Amino acid sequence: MTGIPPARIVIINDRSTRVGGATNLAILSAELLRRRGLSVTFFAGDNAPGEPPADDMINLGQAPLLDRTRSDALRLGLYNPRAHEALSGLISTRDTPTTIYHVHGWSKILSPAIFRALAKVRERVVLHAHDYFLACPNGGFVNYRTQRVCELEPMSRRCLATQCDKRGLHEKLWRTARHLLREHLFPTRSAPAHIVIVHERMREYMLRAGIGDGRISTIRNPVSPLAGPGLAPWTRSNFVFIGRLEEEKGYKDAARAAHLAGVPLHFIGDGAGRAFLEREFPQARVHGWKSKEAMHDIVCGARAVVVPSRVPEPFGLAALEAAGSGLPVIITKAALLSQEIAASGCGLSFTPANVDDLAAAMRRIASDDDLVHRMSMTGVAVAGQLSHTPESWADALIDLYESILLRGRSDPRAPATLPAPRAAGWGTLRDQIW
Repeated sequence: MTGIPPARIVIINDRSTRVGGATNLAILSAELLRRRGLSVTFFAGDNAPGEPPADDMINLGQAPLLDRTRSDALRLGLYNPRAHEALSGLISTRDTPTTIYHVHGWSKILSPAIFRALAKVRERVVLHAHDYFLACPNGGFVNYRTQRVCELEPMSRRCLATQCDKRGLHEKLWRTARHLLREHLFPTRSAPAHIVIVHERMREYMLRAGIGDGRISTIRNPVSPLAGPGLAPWTRSNFVFIGRLEEEKGYKDAARAAHLAGVPLHFIGDGAGRAFLEREFPQARVHGWKSKEAMHDIVCGARAVVVPSRVPEPFGLAALEAAGSGLPVIITKAALLSQEIAASGCGLSFTPANVDDLAAAMRRIASDDDLVHRMSMTGVAVAGQLSHTPESWADALIDLYESILLRGRSDPRAPATLPAPRAAGWGTLRDQIW
């Protein structure tokens, strides 16, 4: 017996409509698990989507924090009572000994309140670390004021005394309070927790935060190429950036480097930086967000994809989508995948936030057709070794669920849950935060 099959998987995520990143993966997991014949409940904070990812949907019908008034966002971002009430009701009425609860995202609508409910079923909860919010208050291990990777121990005195938040000191204080509340309701330092990381090097960041690694599992994300085989990037000239136009993503570095290198640059994505690009770099093409199908013509004209993020990206989805399509990748050394991209020969790495270094990499790619040809062939060959396919990803998730249930069955001495936070303790902390 390799494991115990789950009777139901409850997928918990802020949103149930495709908006990119972790949400797309949460939705994909629901679809893949359903195809395997497993029962899936999707618990989300937003409105029910037109195409629900599961037959059994629970939607709270609430707006993301950024779409709320400031006072509501501050209050509900710390503790959303409706989220606790709904999830607690689901657990109390429908839980079984073989139900798995898989948390993908909670910081945009659901809040730490869900962890108060999940404490009752802790041994069957999986926390998917698509970002660093379990370890770092601002979720990125980055000082957004300096745009540099942070080397501090999370929640240490130096951390608490450092204003690293992109919006101001008040946000740093608020995020710190939220982190403390989440840790109070669902400890990850003082008790083992089932955590999925998407790259092996994320473990270093978790350990720095004091999270024990006894139940940390690495399951890399599933990747599908941007385009089918047959691209000939050595005959093309365009460089392409794919992602949000935000400071930490390095879009300004890409634009400045392309200008220095004298190469054409296309942006697929949107965000606060769009106006800056259109004003300062009118020669750059900003296409906005595109579906994978709508990207096809842009990708077919690409010579390379640029990933200039200034933060330690847990998983470079765009980099592997590009490499698997035969497009060379220029990737910042801050990204956890950078060493593998450079060592495998399907791309170049450069020093984060160093425009001259990035421009030099662009010039090298632009001027060497033979190099681009070799990188293209290599990328198609090795990209699949650096990630999961959707099917192998589903296999890995199911294996994890079965092993968790088997562990609980084989060690009856282990408590099924940790004691829920004491009412007095919770009330005191809530009152302090409010």
